[in-house]
Amino acid sequence: MDEYEFDVALSYAGEDQHLVLPVVACLKDLGVALFHDKEREAEKWGVDLVEYFSQAFTQRARYVLLFSSQHYVDKWARLQRRAAFGRAVEQHTEYVLPIRVDDTEVPGLSPTIAYLDLRVHDAGTIADAVVQKLAQHRAEFTARTPITPKSVAALAREKPHGWEYLLYVTVVAQGLTELESKYWEHFLRYAPRNGMVEHGNGIDLIRDRNVLLSEIIKVAVDTVFTADTQEAAFGRSGVPGDPDRIVHLGGLFVRTFDEILEWAREIHGTSYASEPARTAARVQARFADQQLRAMHTVAQALREVADTLVERLTAGEHIDMTVPLVFEVDPALEQEFKAALDRLSR
Repeated sequence: MDEYEFDVALSYAGEDQHLVLPVVACLKDLGVALFHDKEREAEKWGVDLVEYFSQAFTQRARYVLLFSSQHYVDKWARLQRRAAFGRAVEQHTEYVLPIRVDDTEVPGLSPTIAYLDLRVHDAGTIADAVVQKLAQHRAEFTARTPITPKSVAALAREKPHGWEYLLYVTVVAQGLTELESKYWEHFLRYAPRNGMVEHGNGIDLIRDRNVLLSEIIKVAVDTVFTADTQEAAFGRSGVPGDPDRIVHLGGLFVRTFDEILEWAREIHGTSYASEPARTAARVQARFADQQLRAMHTVAQALREVADTLVERLTAGEHIDMTVPLVFEVDPALEQEFKAALDRLSR
């Protein structure tokens, strides 16, 4: 983990100083190490300000707390802004933490990025959110951190707000990353030959596979991802979660995803003597498409939320951990499958 001289560097317009200083006071009370150029006049004296701010914002501070306003955009902090955005682009992770003073959009800052708002959140709330951001890094835990007993223990020890969610997201994200090539191959309708050969019309084999897929989904919905199992892992409201159970539940999400992939992969990897049997089986394999896409989409959404978890929780957003495992078949695909089966019976 990188070490920084400062936890946070402040970037704001002088006209907004009266709004920013209460936040500064709260951050200091909480022991946050601040780079505040208004307090470093002697240090700035006689130096090249372009180089000075570039170094401060790109090398010396972990985060930049940017107070966005019309004053800020019009005439202030262009050097600070350029340095901060340059590093944000390079490291591809959250680094600029924006706080709205008004509704002015800051050029170069994505309009989809999560903000806090001085008109909604008081100075103490914002300062606490910064502390929670820092706690995540003290735990050395991100969605790219290997899941080891040491890393899990570090996260559970620091317990930043939403740590249970962050842990679950990391297990799911890493697991699905390992399966990405299989997922891609599924939609290419490719699988290596598995040695199975179907010499008949394949109806019995197709029926068996329908039962198997139904059982995979039924176990997931009725047994694994129930309200009770999720509460046992994540804890009731106000009760901390169980890190081991969270890791296990995230692993089961990945395993279910892989089971569905393997179910379809078995179909694509089988050789069929009858062309109508092959056609019907390939249509059947597409039953996995909708559920795989749904699970892949939710994993991506979980990852995006995790990157701005502290801001979302501070803003009062409800973080939904529901796993979308309700299996539905596209009616058009179902009709295509029935027609393929009818051709086998002729």
